[in-house]
Order: sequence, then C-alpha cells, then structure tokens
Amino acid sequence: MPLTLYKVDASPPARAVMMVADILGVKYEPYDINPVMREQDTPEMTKKNPMRTVPYMEEDGFCLADSHAIMLYLFDKYGSAEHSRLYPTDKRKRATINQRLFFDCGVLFQRLRSVMAATYTGRLAELSKSMIRNIDDAYRMLEAYLSDTLYLADDVVTLADISVITTMATLHGLVPIDEQRFPKLNQWYNKMTKIELCERINQPGAEAHIASLKAFMEINKSKLNSKL
Repeated sequence: MPLTLYKVDASPPARAVMMVADILGVKYEPYDINPVMREQDTPEMTKKNPMRTVPYMEEDGFCLADSHAIMLYLFDKYGSAEHSRLYPTDKRKRATINQRLFFDCGVLFQRLRSVMAATYTGRLAELSKSMIRNIDDAYRMLEAYLSDTLYLADDVVTLADISVITTMATLHGLVPIDEQRFPKLNQWYNKMTKIELCERINQPGAEAHIASLKAFMEINKSKLNSKL
C-alpha cells in the first residue's frame, strides 16, 4: 500500500510533512480531513491515531502521528546522501536540530495552539495580552537561536527550519515580527518565505489558516457582543 497522509493544507504541521515529502520525492496519497469539524475523531481514525491530531500517516499498516516524528521517519527511510544537509550525521548538529524540533513541538506551536483552540471553540475574539506576550517571548528565543548561524541549527536549511517556518507563517500573520527587536528572525523569515518550496506548499496553506482564524474571531466577536 502507498503511504497515506491524513492532513489539511491549513495545518502548519501538515505543511511541514508535505514539504519534507516533496524534497525527498516521497509519493503519497493525500487524505484531507477537517480538524475543526473533528473528522479525526471517528472510531476508525482514533484507533489509528489515539492523539487525534493532524497530520498522521499510514504505510502498510504502520501508523504514525506528530509531524516531527513523521519527518524523521521519512528522512530515515527515504533520505539519501543528497539530502544529508537536512539532518546531518554529525552528532552535535543533529542534536541541535532535534532541540529546535522539540522547541517547535513543545513551545512555539503550543503558543499558536492556545490561540487556535480558543478561537475554534468560540471563546476568543482577539488575542489576549498574555497570548501576545507568550508569542513575543518565543520570537525572543528564536532570535537567540539565530545568533551564531544563518538558519536555526546550521548555516544551511535543515529539518528544523522547515518545521518552524510553517508555525511561524501563521504566527507572523497574527503577531507580526518586530524587525527592530528581532532583526535576525525577520531576516530568516524573509529568506525562508522566498524559497520556492515554501512559496508553493507553505504560503497558500498559511494564508488560508490565518484567514480562517481571523474569520472565526470576527464571528466570535459578534456572538460575544450580542450577549452583552
């Protein structure tokens, strides 16, 4: 059976997997699901993916969730010498990439997820001060990560950059990067967004995601105001 990728283009983690698959030349069957409508909560899909998250993949009966785990699996299985810069064998470079991936999973995306969850459940009409402060703090950390290298883990694009740019593409649309306070992050973001792969796969989904969040916020604002 071919690899099946359960995804929605607006999902930042799904876009990260889609870009890595594209780089590696991995062919897959796309299966679009709507996480807002909780289509991933069916008994069949929950059995395959107890986390009930997007994306997840299935290949010959093997199911795997979490974009970071999927990216690493795809690299291990389908990567070749020409792709080594994405995830080099040097232990310290690989450890740094892993740390940036864990940062994306455990810190950066969680700042975005707090906005998404509250928005799509009708509780958020605009970002709170604490949300903006937390996102701003994540930008501070990314600025620091870019202090010694051109990209997040090396002087070339790695899996870490591909993962983080998808989260940042949505966050930047909600809380724009302050180029005076975070010049290195702003420069990195502009370089990444001009890469053909990002223009083709990441940007359309990011724009859809931003538009969706802002539209839901407007709906929430109307509903909340009507209760006053």
